[in-house]
Amino acid sequence: MTARILRYSDLEVQLGLDRITIWRRMKCAPTFPRPIPLANGKRTTAVGFLADEVEAWIAQQAAARSANQA
Repeated sequence: MTARILRYSDLEVQLGLDRITIWRRMKCAPTFPRPIPLANGKRTTAVGFLADEVEAWIAQQAAARSANQA
């Protein structure tokens, strides 16, 4: 099985959020998917997000919305 990795630009499109909102969610929402480093080294800025984790988070948000509407 190969994990699909989303870069920030992919994540922005999939979630419909801009980069700063994604960053805020990472800092404030404990269930928001965490980035993974894409290069070795202390000063790397290249990160990605596992697509499976992002899709699971979206499903969790939809379930929470449905539970609140019931």
